[in-house]
Amino acid sequence: MSKEIEKQIDEAKPNGFDYKNKASFKLSQKFKDKFSTQTAGGPTISADGLVALAHIKGIWKLDSKIIQFPSADNNNTCICEATVGGYDWDPITDQIVKVEFTDIGDANPSNCNRMVAPSFIRMASTRAIGRALRKYTNVDMLCTEELSDDDVATESMSDIATDRITRDQLLKVKSIITQKGINQQMFTEILSKTFNQSDFQILSVEQGNQLISILEDYVTK
Repeated sequence: MSKEIEKQIDEAKPNGFDYKNKASFKLSQKFKDKFSTQTAGGPTISADGLVALAHIKGIWKLDSKIIQFPSADNNNTCICEATVGGYDWDPITDQIVKVEFTDIGDANPSNCNRMVAPSFIRMASTRAIGRALRKYTNVDMLCTEELSDDDVATESMSDIATDRITRDQLLKVKSIITQKGINQQMFTEILSKTFNQSDFQILSVEQGNQLISILEDYVTK
């Protein structure tokens, strides 16, 4: 790791952050009182809360852009794409590395509440940013700004019930690929074919167990 990255991490993390121990990243009651809301479907977290968590973890990039402008042909729907860049621990190299997460958000006057409907383009950006930040911070709560989007709510409520892959599972994965000599290309191919995913740190616990089973049976050529 370069001195510059170490310096950036120190500056971004004045109180220190245990990147290796994902379980240490817990929400305090004070934080919940300020940024979370209890709904019929369970607790939600505001986009502002996700931004605050990202700064705690060490964010270095947050971009949002429109990838579909609203028009009569698309039901006046705006789609935005957001990219979040931050630092995280890579169990493969056992180092803190730069990571990026990208996601999209859509909005139109009919899937926003009346108060924000006139600003639906901004809401599309907020939803995209919220989804990307959820991936980076490993927060399993639905973003409050998504609540009026029925399709997103249905998709995301299943995420809430699914815990992220644990640190012990990450270490187990690292141990297996080291023992079997599975290189980065092989590992990426396994992730892509099995989970349609390139970052195994955002897998669920169940998927983590599946990955471990696949790696244990994997025979290198």
